[in-house]
Amino acid sequence: MKQQLTQKVKFLHKVAIVRVNQDQKEALILKRSSDSISRPNAWDLPGGNAEWPSLEQDSVANLHQLDIAREVKEESNLLVEPGLFDFEHLIYFASYFEADRDLYSINCGWYLDFSESDRAEIKTSTEHQDFAWVNLNDLNSYDFGGERGQFVKNILNKAFNK
Repeated sequence: MKQQLTQKVKFLHKVAIVRVNQDQKEALILKRSSDSISRPNAWDLPGGNAEWPSLEQDSVANLHQLDIAREVKEESNLLVEPGLFDFEHLIYFASYFEADRDLYSINCGWYLDFSESDRAEIKTSTEHQDFAWVNLNDLNSYDFGGERGQFVKNILNKAFNK
C-alpha cells in the first residue's frame, strides 16, 4: 500500500485533463472502484496522494510534479511531462481538516490540455472501473460522491472556464 506523507497530513492532487471535441471542451473522468475507501463508485479525476520519498531518494525540489505525473500515468495511461505541474496549471487549492480521522489534507487541482499528454489510449487502473469524457453541461448527471466529492466538481468547473 502506498504511504501518504504522514498519518496526519496528506497532499492530494487531482488533474482535469481537457480536450476540445467539436468545438466543445470535454474532461476525462474516472469511476472509482466499488471497494474504494473513499467515495466508492463515484466519479473522480486522475490523481492521488503524494507519497513519502524512498529512503534512497536524493534531495530534490518539486517532487510533487513527479508524483502527479506518476498518478496520471497509473490511472489513465497518459504520459504527462512532470514540469507542466506548475503555477500556470494550478487552478484549485484548498485545505481540509477531517476531525473524525484527525487528518489534514492539502488539495490541489491542475488543468492540462489533452495536447500536453502523449494521447495514448485511455486505460484505467484497478482503482477505477470506467472512464468518460464529459462536458460542462453533463457534470450534474454524474455522481462525484456528494458533498465529499464537491471539490472534484469545483476543479472541473474551473477547468471548463479556463
